[in-house]
This record gives sequence, structure tokens and C-alpha cells, in this order.
Amino acid sequence: MEDETIIKEVLFKLDNWVVENVDEDDDLYENNSLECDDMDFNKKVTDEEILHFHQVAINYAKSYTQLTDFSNVPISDTALILWTAGLLWRKYDVRPNDQIDESYSIGYGDSLIIQAKEMLKPYKKYNFNIF
Repeated sequence: MEDETIIKEVLFKLDNWVVENVDEDDDLYENNSLECDDMDFNKKVTDEEILHFHQVAINYAKSYTQLTDFSNVPISDTALILWTAGLLWRKYDVRPNDQIDESYSIGYGDSLIIQAKEMLKPYKKYNFNIF
């Protein structure tokens, strides 16, 4: 999947988020001009940040599924977009009652990550070791 497609798909999952480093000639960002008022959008992120979190999501998904390649997983692109959006949401979601024991309610970012895991669950490998 191309970088522009990844950025566009992740922004679709994040309600009214915009890219901070926009190129005015780029059609992808034509509605995301930075000259708009701060009340016109919820959060600003950079292209690099989205692509970084996409790579983090790939690493998490590889660890979760125990797969090294997602070419045989037809829904991997969608799951990785959801996981990326969930990670970004969690980064900027400030919850004053975050507890170590995770006794807080599930937020939007958490639900995106859970959806991604549920999509990848049929492709998960299990290892059983007997000593």
C-alpha cells in the first residue's frame, strides 16, 4: 500500500483529524488547509507520524499473529489501518484515570485496536511447547 493511501485511510478512521504539513497543490489535502480556524478540526498530525505508527502497527501485528509476511492475509491492509488509527488515537487521548490495572473504560482507540486484532485472529499462529 502506498504512503498516500495509508495516510488517507488512517485519517478516514480519525474523526476530523488533519495533516499538519500539507501541500496546497495536493488533492489529498485540499480540505485540510492549515489556514482554517483551530475549531475546524480535532487534531493535527504529520505524515511522518502516521507512517511511523503504521510501522509500529505492523510490528505489533507480526508479534500478535506470529507471521513474518502478510501477503497471504487478504484483510491485513484494513486491519493495519485500524491498528494505526487506534495507536494514534491512544497517543492523543488523555484520560486522567488511566490505571496500571486497566480498570478504565474502553475508548475509541482501544476499540479500533480490538477490531484489528479480531480481524487478524483467524490468521494467528499458536505454538505449543511441552517440556
